Amino acid sequence: MYELTNEQKDFLKAEGNVILCACPGSGKTYVVAKKLLQYIQRWNRSHQGIAVLSFTNVASNEIEKQTKELMPDGFKIDYPHFVGTIDSFINKYILLRFGYLLMPTPRRPTIAIKDLFSVPFRFWRNECHRNRCIDNIHEFRWDMNGTLLRNKEPVKCIGRSYGPPCYQYKKMLLQKGFIFQSEVSGLSYWLLRDHPEIAKAVAARFPIIILDEAQDTSIEQMAILDLINNSGTESMFLVGDPDQSIYEWRNATPECFIEKMSNRDWTTLPLTKNFRSSQLICNATQAFAYTLEGKSPSKAGGLYASYSQKPILLLYEENITDCKSKLIDKFLAFCEKNKISNEPCNIAIVTRSKIHDDTDISGLWKSKEVEIFAQAAYEWFEGTIKKAYELCERALFNLIVKELRDINVSIESDIEESMPYESWRYIVINVLTKLPNVNQPIEMWIAQIKNVLESVLAETDFSITGGRTVNDVIKIKSRDQSVPHFKNIPLRKYFEVKNQSHYTLSSIHGVKGETYNAVMLIVESRTGQTLTPTFLNAGDLNRELMRIAYVAMTRPRKLLVVAMPNIKSRKVHKRFPPDNWDYENI
Repeated sequence: MYELTNEQKDFLKAEGNVILCACPGSGKTYVVAKKLLQYIQRWNRSHQGIAVLSFTNVASNEIEKQTKELMPDGFKIDYPHFVGTIDSFINKYILLRFGYLLMPTPRRPTIAIKDLFSVPFRFWRNECHRNRCIDNIHEFRWDMNGTLLRNKEPVKCIGRSYGPPCYQYKKMLLQKGFIFQSEVSGLSYWLLRDHPEIAKAVAARFPIIILDEAQDTSIEQMAILDLINNSGTESMFLVGDPDQSIYEWRNATPECFIEKMSNRDWTTLPLTKNFRSSQLICNATQAFAYTLEGKSPSKAGGLYASYSQKPILLLYEENITDCKSKLIDKFLAFCEKNKISNEPCNIAIVTRSKIHDDTDISGLWKSKEVEIFAQAAYEWFEGTIKKAYELCERALFNLIVKELRDINVSIESDIEESMPYESWRYIVINVLTKLPNVNQPIEMWIAQIKNVLESVLAETDFSITGGRTVNDVIKIKSRDQSVPHFKNIPLRKYFEVKNQSHYTLSSIHGVKGETYNAVMLIVESRTGQTLTPTFLNAGDLNRELMRIAYVAMTRPRKLLVVAMPNIKSRKVHKRFPPDNWDYENI
């Protein structure tokens, strides 16, 4: 790739409790892969391994991919090592393995699907219905202190002798072994806190832990890592950048990472050279980074360090709906001028909102089974086969066997009571391979999936539970005033967060960790609690919204364009000084 910097060499030599604070484009994934390979090549313990964790599947897959590319022939990343997300690590090695200790009658926990889930409960009050608590029970979760939260706020309902109904209901779910993914970390912390031998066992199993994208961990996840670390790990490495923490909706808390940087028990190492972007892009984006406030921009050091095109601020007058195509044409013209070929891997257009504005249809799905079959179809054609199978199996089980809430241990064990699991697996795969293509209009897709299910039911001895018919279950809403043409929109667009045709069109979250030759960030709003010209020029640098903009602006190698409404009556140049930006109008 390139010659290692002294900063990268320092990280490869480091042991103990280490923080690696890495700027965008600094090669942190590459150096993490080198660190993992360095361990694997000299590893001689048959039942202890290295755990390399990240916040998303995309990030962990990239670490594994880069490590394999560096490996000599004959080396593998397999048992006893683990490469995956921090959620999957906690699920596999803590909650699913030891969660039975949380229950009065030991049983294997079930990670519940939020919208296919309810258990009869006769103590709900009128206000529970008025506040939609019953319909949104997945919004309630236990935190690490044993407090019941709704979303992020403690439940404030006045309880009687046994507490409010939601507290009683969630306690009953826990006793039955049903847990939502959002509360896995909190409950896993309980297990480690109350059973220190579990933390010791995990530390002994994985004496080396490397966490990439550590700025996106929650307070609970970091507390879990602390308990494991204090129980005997040899080295723990936290790798990240606080300015790229953009998952607050999943309880990401960059303050955990920042606190470790000032903790005397941890050694902080920097990666300050940007091998992705030009120096001109580094100069312009420095103004949007909290940790770089009052400091020099990152030093560009890659192939395009001296690229001479300044970032462009493209100001538009019209409503975004009326001029979006003009902005894209202008951006593509900039790319052509800079000899950047029009390909998805080279060019990205990113927005804060959904990429298909007309697919946000309230009450679209009339049953959860039809929505999950649709998600399975999207994964089958556009995503991963494994996820497609899991979704299809769950929807089919809920449709023709029994509700997921009634699972004793697992789908497989319940199926084995009445038929060989391989026979069931054949039925699931039969449905999966017949799922209609997601590029056709949603109305047509619904008609075809009905035929698929009718055909499969005719071939088997199963029928739909509860006396329902296929027509009762497989349906969508009949009309929508705001988007009257919604039935003609391809099914794919209802799930798509990234489209790659002539260029990549994506949400900002969809391009995190990726690199393009040219990127245009479209700011679509003039006012409101979203990205606006006013916010970009004067907003708090430590807010997640600013970090989202920073992530978008640090993706390109050569060309950065920010398109935003021209607000002439305000000072819009504070963070877009002409020394760092070229101005264009449309």
